[in-house]
Order: sequence, then structure tokens, then C-alpha cells
Amino acid sequence: MSGHTLIKYGWKKKRAVNTALFIGEKINWLYIYHMLKRFKFVARYFKYWFRAESKTNSPFVNELIKEVFKSDQQFYAFKEIEDIRSKLKQNNTSIKIADFGAGSKINRSNERKISDLASNSAKPPLLGQMMFRLINKFQPQHMLELGTSLGISACYQIGPNKKADFTTMEGCPETAKIAKMVLSNFKADNVKVVVGDFAKTLPNVLGSFNYLDYIFFDGNHQKEPTIDYFNKCLEKTNEHSIFIFDDIHWSKGMEESWRYIQSHPSVSVTIDLFWLGLVFFRKDQLKSNFIIK
Repeated sequence: MSGHTLIKYGWKKKRAVNTALFIGEKINWLYIYHMLKRFKFVARYFKYWFRAESKTNSPFVNELIKEVFKSDQQFYAFKEIEDIRSKLKQNNTSIKIADFGAGSKINRSNERKISDLASNSAKPPLLGQMMFRLINKFQPQHMLELGTSLGISACYQIGPNKKADFTTMEGCPETAKIAKMVLSNFKADNVKVVVGDFAKTLPNVLGSFNYLDYIFFDGNHQKEPTIDYFNKCLEKTNEHSIFIFDDIHWSKGMEESWRYIQSHPSVSVTIDLFWLGLVFFRKDQLKSNFIIK
């Protein structure tokens, strides 16, 4: 299992041994509940792994595998972004979190340290760099991100072209403040940060674009909101648009929303990378769903 699994979901082998199942004479049902949720997640991961391919019958997807998913190409921006992340990991300041989505599987408190957010919530280097290579390949000009967090993922996405029209949306005002500083340090001053509940802010944001080449959905890991955002954003697509959905196997609900997206008549190609789901609308591609290692 990848290191990302261990980091993101706090999975520790010794936890099952070191954490008591009993408090006095009462069973710790909360602990058992969280352990069962983790077992279900691991089961979903192995189901994905055994079905995933390293090569397909699609030249388009094989090109992505070679140039994006499995490429080790490095860019100057990678070190700069990871230096920013390292500084955030050393920042033990606590902030109040306003969460309109599914919340964190690691920390349910509405007060969290910036260092914890940088370690557990920000996209890990492997995924951030993969997104950078994808954007560098297709060069989208009109871009939207739902879920800014600390701004690390926004840096990876705007990095290939800082002149792109990029808007990122964040529900939490305190988190958004940090993201603005992060983007300023990255000299991505062209990025617009919109703060507020997506249900209220998304219509106005979409209205500011004639069309969108690229959207990253990372703001609400629940079935109904994900499907709702997808349908609203469809109005701004063209055949070269790219949608990326985060944590498509986060829960049963997210897997159901992913199946809905895969089956939508406007979608031609989907790629399941377990952590991310990629969606393409290209008319020159036969409708296909791929699971890629």
C-alpha cells in the first residue's frame, strides 16, 4: 500500500494492538466503528489495485500513463512548493475551521493546527506533481478549484502557467487567509480566492466564466453535493475540458457519485486512479472507463 494511504488516513499497524478495546468493563464502540470504516477503505483500495491496469488499448490513455501518471519528470516549481509546505508543517498556530463538507477522517475538532492541516489535508507531492504534469500537458487557460485548503494544490495547478485565469473556492475564512499568503509567496497573485459556502458562491463564480477548461472538485466529499456541482459545472464545458474529482473512493456515497459521473452521456473517458478520478469530454474518444495503477 502506498505511503499516501498511511499519511492521509492515519493508518498505523500498531494502533489495533496499542489501543484498548475496553474502557473499564465497557466496549469502546467508537473505536470499533472507526476501525471498521478503515477496514472498508482498505478493502476498496485492494479492489481497485487488483482491477487496475498499467497499459490499455487506448493510445490517448497510454500517452497519459507515460507522460503524466508514471513520469518522473521534475520541474523547477516542485522544490519551491515543497519548501512552502515544509514551513507550514512547522507552524503550530491553531485556527478555527468552518467545514461545509464531509469533514476530516482524522480530526473532527473545529480547531486545528496549521501543521496538522499541512500534513493531513494538503495534497501529497505525488498527486500534486502529477496534476502539475497534466496541466502542463494540456495548458488549460480557464481553471476552477473547489476546495482551496492551504493553497498547496492551487500552487501545483497554477504552476505550469501563472497567467491562466484561475479561481479557487474555499469555505473556511481562516484557511483562505493562509492560502492567500501561500499563493502570494508562490508569486501566483493572479489567482482569485472566493470564500464562502459553495452552495451560495458557486453560481456567481460559474457566471464569471464563459467556459472552463479545467475543474478540480475537492471541496465536499459527499454524494449529493458532488453530483450537484458536477451538473452545474457541465454547463461551462467544451470537448477539451478536464474534470478531476478528489477521493472518489472516500466513501460508499462518493463511489456512487463517481459511477453517476462515469455514466453521464456528456462524458467520454474516465480514469480511476483511486485517489483521483479524471473525466474527459472528447468527442474523438469512444466512451470508456479505465482503472489505472
